[in-house]
Amino acid sequence: MVDESSHTAHRAPSTGSGRRTLLLGVALVVLVLIGTGVATRLRDGGARPVAGSSEAAPGVAGGATLAERGDPEKRFRLPDRKLQGFDGGPDVVLSDLKGAPAVVNFWATWCAPCVKEMPALQQVAAEVEGKVAFLGVNVQDAPVNATSFADQLDISYALATDSRGAFWKEVGGFGMPTTLLVDRRGMVVYRHTGALEAEELRELLRRRLGVRIGGRRQ
Repeated sequence: MVDESSHTAHRAPSTGSGRRTLLLGVALVVLVLIGTGVATRLRDGGARPVAGSSEAAPGVAGGATLAERGDPEKRFRLPDRKLQGFDGGPDVVLSDLKGAPAVVNFWATWCAPCVKEMPALQQVAAEVEGKVAFLGVNVQDAPVNATSFADQLDISYALATDSRGAFWKEVGGFGMPTTLLVDRRGMVVYRHTGALEAEELRELLRRRLGVRIGGRRQ
């Protein structure tokens, strides 16, 4: 007669081993899929910029440079590029900004902090018209949404389109919105990641670009 308990005891290790093998196999498949996804994302240049990423990266918001995010004082030349015109308008040549201080702001309607910030930008742009050139660069946005939003706010400063986010990446963008302060020689002297209030922008213009606002200068 066959001892059933003995027979069952001999089969148990084999069952446990099979389960472990199955789990290892599943884990391996998951890792391969994750690796494939990462590789695809890197190959395609990544997804859209992260809206409000400054909130998730303490120490970065409020002044990050183009090459080294932690050094707000290091300066870089604004790339000499021609950007696609906004809503069918003429192309924008960045070298035309030289000769006067400039503010270059990257925005999109899918970015909630950008939407919140735009009225403040329009307000300050109107206050310093003729002293500071403003350029809003719409990044990876649906044209119909961007056009409707700009019309709704009656944006008066120049706008351009960065449909693939290539220019935004070239200047080291890593969160939205991003604002560059550019001196009259075309050097980026400061970069801010995150939404700005009107008074914050006025203060940056005074301290970083020496722009007179309301007869005052810092």
